[in-house]
Parts: sequence; structure tokens; C-alpha cells
Amino acid sequence: MSILSGLLDRGRVSNFSRNYYEVVFSIFTVAIAYFYRDNPRIVYPTILYFFLLLMVSNLAFNQLLRKRVSVSLWAIDFTLIFNLCVITGVLYYSGGGESYFWVLYLLPIFAAAMLGRLEDVAGVVLLSSLATALFSRPLRMSDLAEVMSLLVKLSVFIVSAAAVYRSANARKKAETALQSKRREVEAMTRELMTKDTELAQTASAGEVGQLVSGIMHDLGNSLSVILLSAQLADEDDAPDKKDIGRIVKAAQFSRTLIANALNIVRGREYVFEPGDIREPLENAVQLVSYAAMQKGAAVRTEVQPGLPRINMSKVHIERLFINTLFNSLSFVPQHGEVTVKVAAGGNKLTIEIADNGPGFPESMLKDGIKAFRTTRKAAGGTGLGLHVCVQIAEKHGGKLAIANGPSGGSVVKVTLPVFTG
Repeated sequence: MSILSGLLDRGRVSNFSRNYYEVVFSIFTVAIAYFYRDNPRIVYPTILYFFLLLMVSNLAFNQLLRKRVSVSLWAIDFTLIFNLCVITGVLYYSGGGESYFWVLYLLPIFAAAMLGRLEDVAGVVLLSSLATALFSRPLRMSDLAEVMSLLVKLSVFIVSAAAVYRSANARKKAETALQSKRREVEAMTRELMTKDTELAQTASAGEVGQLVSGIMHDLGNSLSVILLSAQLADEDDAPDKKDIGRIVKAAQFSRTLIANALNIVRGREYVFEPGDIREPLENAVQLVSYAAMQKGAAVRTEVQPGLPRINMSKVHIERLFINTLFNSLSFVPQHGEVTVKVAAGGNKLTIEIADNGPGFPESMLKDGIKAFRTTRKAAGGTGLGLHVCVQIAEKHGGKLAIANGPSGGSVVKVTLPVFTG
């Protein structure tokens, strides 16, 4: 059974073209069919049904792809074969071998070529060529014009497939290199966030020598993130906004890191200002978005409108969100969910970060949050994340508590006083 499933599993692809050129091309050919509706070879309204089927199927498939990171090759195979059948129907009801709609076969040929898989391209070109040749029957070798017409069609199929296939392979190599660099950047970003919590712990202990060393290391990582993200944006034909956003965040982090270090030396570790909690929340969600995408997880925010301001050290509140979100994402299953709810009640602001993971262990619920105590030591956990969050909440005159939800999963609840000045 496992051998059969292995043979049937063709794998998945994540670089399939997500665009609407099929639909645009179909609309163009429908327009041609309309203007040539008096042509006796075209069967109305049957041919319009086939065009409508072609457009709807491609539109639906592209819409499905927009919501998925990857798609099964079997699904693509089915779509290509379905398109071939529909296009064959278009030719059948528009004159067969004399139909000028034979160019529609370029749609599945282009789609297969964009996959960058030689066997898929060869299969689609072969099926398109066979269908075109069958429509040209009976082929009289004495009729040079008829023979040349068929050869021209087959040549267009082969040359177009080869050109798109070559372009797709070149693009695939470039995308592979870009993805490799993106993974390197994300690894540095994760390390940067881990070192951020360690720096807070070091600062609270007053170890100035280690503080300076940690700042220099973190600045080096931050600059590496900026440099590599800039290289990604420079090498990509259409720069990813996430790469640009990562440059901005890393630069802001560097500036804040230096400012905080100076404040610590001057004895002012926390700088409180009245502000809206939405800004640090949105920054944190953006920074953890790649980690969430890697697990197919969703990070949802439910923020009550018209929230009152709080007197906060913005960088520390942002750190609180980052730590709690990373903690939840570490435990949620694939395609899990983390929800952040922020609401006001009385003179307090309540923040709840809930997930659908396994929840906190009973020992942790009983003994409370302690530094260097972690259940993720093998995965690189330091046990500092939630401990630092407790300190941040207390510095803001609030508190942090942990619990498990009634239907499972962990819940981190933070209460902070609202600004009344």
C-alpha cells in the first residue's frame, strides 16, 4: 500500500503561476468569436458555453491558488487536462482543423512550461499536437498549404514551450537563491529576537560589560538583516514588501537598541509615554508573520475600537507581544491559530493571547513563571520569554497571568492600567 501511495504521490509545487493571463486570453478569444459570429464554421451558442467553462475553471483555480502556499501536482494535472478537453471542444465547434482558435492550446502549454518540469511540458505539447493533427485529418500530402499549416502550428507549440520552459527554469533558480537568502535572514531575525530577551535579562542584572557585548552582537545581527534584505529586494524583479518591511523594522530595532542602552547607562531603562497600544501590537504581528507562515498558522487580532491610551514604554510593550506570540507559535500545530484580544474595562486594559496548542503544563500553572524554566530547551528555548514579559507588565503597573482555555490551548492574560493624566 505504501509503495502504491508513493507512486501516486507526485508532490507539491509552490511556484505555480498565480495570475489571470488564461482568463484575459479567453476573454480576448471570446471577443474574436463575437466579431466573427457570422462565420458559418462557428456553432452558436454552443461555442460560447465552452468559452465560459474555460474562463470560469481558470478563474476558480487561480482563486484557489491565491489562498494556498503550495498545490498538489495532481490538481495542476487535472486542470491542464480539463483545459485541453475544453479547448478541443472549442475547436470542434468552430471548424476543427480550419479553426483559428487553435492558439488556445498555448494556454495549457504555457502553464505546464511555467512549472519548469520537462515531463509535464512534453506531455501537454504532445496532447495538443495530437489533437491538432486529428482535426487536420484527412491530411493530403499533395496539399502543400495544408501540410505547412499543420507544421506551423506544431512548431509554434514546440518553440513557445521551449522559450517559456527556459525562462521558467532561469526564474526558478533565481527564486531558489532568493528563498535561501530569505531563510538566512529569518534565522537571523529569530536570533535577534532571542538575544533581545537575553539583553533585557542582562540589563536587569546590571552587568554592563555583558550589556555592551550583547548590544554589539545584536547590532551586527540587525545590520546583517538589513543588508541581506536589501540584497533580496535588489535582486528581485518585483521587490517583496516583506523584505522592505524587514529592513525598516531592523533599522528601527537598531535605533531603539542604542537608545535603550544609553537610557540604561543613564539610569532610565524604561521611558514611559502615553500612547496607543495598537502600534506595538501591529509591529509585533508583522515581525512574527514569517514564523506563522512557515507553520501555516494564523495570527488574528481583535482590538476593541476606541481604546484609551496607556502610559507605556513602547519598545517593551512590543517586546511583550513578540515574546508571547513567538511562545504561542512554538506550540501550535500546523495550520494552528493564535488570537490576540485587546479590550478596555474600567480603568484597565486587558490583553489576552490565546492559542490552540497543548496548553501550559500543570507544574507551570501551579508554580508560576520562573526564569530559565522551559519545556523547549531542545528547540532552543531559554525560558526567559514569559519571565521578561512578567517584568515588563509589572514595570507598567500591571500583571501577567497564565491559564489554559476551557477547550484547550494556552492563554496569557495581561492587565495594564489606562492613562489618566
